[in-house]
Amino acid sequence: MKRAAIAVAILLSAAGIAWLQTAAPAPGIATFMPSGALLVLEAADFGRLLREWNGSKVKQNWLASDNYAVFEQSNLFSKLGGVYKEYAAAAGFAPGLRGIGEIAGAESALALYGIRDVEFLYVSRVPQPQLNGAQLWAVRGKFERREAAGTPFWLRRDRASGRAVGFAFVRGWLIVATRDDLIARALELLAGGKEPSVASERWYREATASAGAAGELRMVTNLDALVKSSYFRSYWVQRNASVVGQFSAGIADVNRTAGEIGESRLFLRRAENPGAGPQAGDSAAVARLAAMAPDNAGLYRAWAASDAALGAGSIVDKLIAPPASSANTRTSPGAADLSRTAGTESDFETRIDEPPPPSDATLAESAAPLRNEIEKAGLRAMLQVQSTVPAPPAFVRMPCVLALSAASAWDQAGVERALTGVVEPLWTSAGMGAGWRRASAGNASVRALDGLGKVYLAARGNILFLANDADLLGAVLERGAAAAAMSGTATYAAAFRMARERAPYESLMTALDFAAPVNETEFGLAASATRVPAFFSRNLASLGRVLPPISEIRVTEQDDGARVRQKIVYRTRAGRR
Repeated sequence: MKRAAIAVAILLSAAGIAWLQTAAPAPGIATFMPSGALLVLEAADFGRLLREWNGSKVKQNWLASDNYAVFEQSNLFSKLGGVYKEYAAAAGFAPGLRGIGEIAGAESALALYGIRDVEFLYVSRVPQPQLNGAQLWAVRGKFERREAAGTPFWLRRDRASGRAVGFAFVRGWLIVATRDDLIARALELLAGGKEPSVASERWYREATASAGAAGELRMVTNLDALVKSSYFRSYWVQRNASVVGQFSAGIADVNRTAGEIGESRLFLRRAENPGAGPQAGDSAAVARLAAMAPDNAGLYRAWAASDAALGAGSIVDKLIAPPASSANTRTSPGAADLSRTAGTESDFETRIDEPPPPSDATLAESAAPLRNEIEKAGLRAMLQVQSTVPAPPAFVRMPCVLALSAASAWDQAGVERALTGVVEPLWTSAGMGAGWRRASAGNASVRALDGLGKVYLAARGNILFLANDADLLGAVLERGAAAAAMSGTATYAAAFRMARERAPYESLMTALDFAAPVNETEFGLAASATRVPAFFSRNLASLGRVLPPISEIRVTEQDDGARVRQKIVYRTRAGRR
């Protein structure tokens, strides 16, 4: 139970793990939460969430997994566990999962005010009989009694650490905080005081107004304040504070239906830093390309793109000569490193909820003609399709198809010459020539460039198809001839089919991890006497096995310049379509 209690405290502090949150509360709670919060997490039935989590098979499997074992040895777990112990000393008892459940009511909200010290204010609508049976209420005699706005509250401080825990109960609301001033200000607001509240702050007000009705779960983030925090910049796992700084606020709503978990995100750009927004026709091009992805593809991504250098670089990186390393440029609020080459062991942490970033790297001189061809056609959007294919005896291949949609028809002969200029210096240096020939991909006639590798090419009006596998290209071409464009106005659309790719992933990663033992220091792990589980084949693979109901993840994004809207759908096996 101690493990579970620490895990709950850490997840609440992080304010983002979906399994510890469920449904959204009445927005009125924010009106009596003092201003100055970094983020607010709101739930309509936090107590039900904890009961579901505590009784879930997912919880049991995660606590027994290699993923949790590694997390338990990490520096982050150690530091947050230390904070948990200090607050437990201040309260006079260590609240396990049962103790937390005792003070978890229906409508609830948690506001985080400090990252380093994990300073927070928690508000929950708790019935008096439930509170009477809570351990926190039972030990109030050990707390110092104070008063604010004519209402009593209780405070206890640990002299060794300086941590404080305080709480109050008024009109059915339980208020728990790590600072006495937060409780006093909340009580003043509940009594009708006029001091600023979270609800009155611009970041919260504008985000909630733009997002509309709340989902089952809602998290609102003050990105202005977060980016100013040195702790956020140092410890934010995405390492993209400069990108997050483009936005003033963010909001995410979660809803659950039969067979699906849906997350809607909204990021508001700063007024002084508007984005370019989509060009006319971008959404239509993205929708047309996304519809060409075969139903059995493991991964596809379609996005609005106009950078010819990015288009040429993608062709070279994905199909011809993947580089040893790539620039770590990020452009979206939740962006990870999307510039890494798909189809290698470094690609398994690639996120699909934002488009690949434009690259500032200069292409090799031999790729300049290819870039010129893309510029001449007028690039509008791109599609990437990949799947794993067994490669006996114990390996897998990861073929790739790229499709480039342009404003005008492609000069196929010009593209062929440009590609020949790219591959000749690479392939001839390895003793292989390069030449074009007629070939087939499924039922379609295409062109193939043979040498050290293979590149297949087909041009269909204003769409150029390039691939390193004839079967996958044939499937895309066949689908493209019959599929109707996706509905909507997305400037980015993607899907990852976990059910299809889980077994091939584990097979490949087992082989790679066998050859490359884990470096504990690299992954921020505390020193341990036991060997750390292999990162890819055991750590990450065990997390995938913990979540077997998730069969597919779909992502769409609409960027209109002033705001970015994202929709992420997690489909379960029961809801797979």
